[in-house]
Amino acid sequence: MEELSDTALRVYLHLLRSGKPQGVRDIARDLGVPASTVHYNLRRLKDLGLVSEDADGYVVARVVAPEGFVVVGRRVVPRLLVYSSFFGGIAVGEIAVVLLRGLTADRALVLAVSALASAILLLEGLAMRPRRLGRSSRPPQ
Repeated sequence: MEELSDTALRVYLHLLRSGKPQGVRDIARDLGVPASTVHYNLRRLKDLGLVSEDADGYVVARVVAPEGFVVVGRRVVPRLLVYSSFFGGIAVGEIAVVLLRGLTADRALVLAVSALASAILLLEGLAMRPRRLGRSSRPPQ
């Protein structure tokens, strides 16, 4: 998806999140961009096989995650947040072990490393979300 412009990516992600057919004017209104810009980008997305058009409007034809992201349902999530959840789970599990069996040097190290990794990946994942996805300044309707 590197070949997509920011606007094309925003249009694609808007269609993915909506989960239902959308017309050009609806997308333009929701994203706050001219209808002609949306139409141009939809045509490009259609040429790439990412969207298709039916009688009700445009829909996602092929689900593809942008680089550095994963698709969960109809949401696009930074991959770093998935990694953060993994390390957060290890930290929570280690807390349970410490509470049941006591703190040792090994457990303290695992807890510290997993908590730190989870925090760093969480912050980095949250920081990259708005920048890479070209988030709309308009609230969803």
